[in-house]
Amino acid sequence: MIRLVACVGDEILLYGIPIHLVDSNEKEGAAILLAKANVGSGYGANVATYTAMFHVQQNQLQHLIAVGCENGHLVVFRIHQSEFHQAASASSSLVELTKITECKGHTKAICAIQFHPRGHEVLSSAKDGTARIFSVATGHELGTMKCEVHDPNGPPPAAIAIDPSKSTIKTKDPRMMKRAPQILVRGCAYGDLEGKTIYTIASGKRGAAYLTKWKSTTLVSLKGGGGGDGQQQQQQLNIRQEYRVQCSPVPISATSLSSDCTIFALGSVEGSILLYNLETKSVLKEFKEVHDLPVTCLASRPIPNALMLPGELEGGVNFDAVSASADNRMGRWTLQRKSRIKPVRAASSSYSRKKGPVEQFVWNMLRIPLLL
Repeated sequence: MIRLVACVGDEILLYGIPIHLVDSNEKEGAAILLAKANVGSGYGANVATYTAMFHVQQNQLQHLIAVGCENGHLVVFRIHQSEFHQAASASSSLVELTKITECKGHTKAICAIQFHPRGHEVLSSAKDGTARIFSVATGHELGTMKCEVHDPNGPPPAAIAIDPSKSTIKTKDPRMMKRAPQILVRGCAYGDLEGKTIYTIASGKRGAAYLTKWKSTTLVSLKGGGGGDGQQQQQQLNIRQEYRVQCSPVPISATSLSSDCTIFALGSVEGSILLYNLETKSVLKEFKEVHDLPVTCLASRPIPNALMLPGELEGGVNFDAVSASADNRMGRWTLQRKSRIKPVRAASSSYSRKKGPVEQFVWNMLRIPLLL
């Protein structure tokens, strides 16, 4: 059964899509509502992600869902079997969602979230211009990355000033004063299995988008009070910026990193899809304005190209990304130039067409000496 998480208002809905039919009366592909939970009154569930983490103390595998909300809070739920489920009762829930922690730190809506490869941390990015790392067990903030959207080779924004004497606008209204541009961190992802490499995609409401690579190292600091017995160790992360490069001339609205951490799929506000190579720091391929409206969702290839997804063996094409947009359309995109399956060519027309009497006579006269 495939599980699907949907964010609707202040609730998250967990659906199950059966792969094989269990009952003859069951419709093929019909989704089953497994469970639902409320993230909080007025929170506004915005984005969700899933992971499976092995809990050492309980010696069991835990299934977790993290939900990023419009108010900047991040809520983590645990999926477990319902204790009151009865197989004969169709109205009872199959599983339950239990809230285990709530992470606070962002001041604006969360755009993207991802669990640490080992599941004990969760990474999030928001419209407040930051990406943050939280502990799943305690909800404490472990590190913060403040993103920038200016050219790293150019002057910093503080050095760019406007001469008030040359300004044509004469007003004291604070709403008309020049403000710092709002930075939207639309994407974040871990770039290795140890969680020491982090990528973020940030842009303003206008202008270019920038990809930033971060490196994190672990520090341990003592927190608590009341002497040595009251102190306890709290893990903190030391995060430094490694580089920042422009990845798109226009703002990015959706992102997704491939399973091998080499290709970043980017969807722009103009409806274009970019497949960005992290090793060469360049765009491998761009599908220009394939959507009529901004790209709202992207999913990179979940497995290496050496393995086939359903339908790729018959079609001969391995797809690298799938996109969805507000124009109610989906698209599949690939780096392949042509299909692996060779088309069946028809017989040559010179042999299939009917020859005239004179042409047939000449053909026979030339063929006889060759046969002899």
